[in-house]
Amino acid sequence: MLELKHIAKTYKNGVNALYNINLKIDQGEFVYIIGPTGSGKSTLIKLLDGEEIPTKGKVEVAGINVGKLKHSKVPLYRRNIGVVFQDFRLLERKTVFENIAFALEVINVPKERIRKRVREVMNLVGLDDKGNSFPQELSGGQQQRVAIARAIANKPKLLIADEPTGNLDPQKSDEIMTL
Repeated sequence: MLELKHIAKTYKNGVNALYNINLKIDQGEFVYIIGPTGSGKSTLIKLLDGEEIPTKGKVEVAGINVGKLKHSKVPLYRRNIGVVFQDFRLLERKTVFENIAFALEVINVPKERIRKRVREVMNLVGLDDKGNSFPQELSGGQQQRVAIARAIANKPKLLIADEPTGNLDPQKSDEIMTL
């Protein structure tokens, strides 16, 4: 499903973010990457979602060599992954429903299926009553749940979450991790 082979990432400013990383994750596995600030966790996420290219080595996700993707093919690749960003990256001028729907609209899912799926994921993350709310009207935990709903809306092959429960209370954190 996912394999990193001898990955290294050195930024233009000379910072070595990753050096000789090897990792294999099979379908269905649930993996935590932990480490102190500056240890390369965010760089690893950027390599997996195609935002960065490794300096050395190979990043393969679902049979795709992510580092060799042409820039124009990265959006198509990203249709197979869901990413929950630490800073949410919600669209401020769109409602909760519209934020989640957007993930499906960009991949041309029919409107009827979008409405159904958005309702499903809003229910999964406990936001049934927030569909018409805007991000600024939500608590941090609610915004995080919108980000999670958006990331899982298209049933991705790979879900990458950067501290997905950091803004949630312990009970909601447990529910989200179970989900």
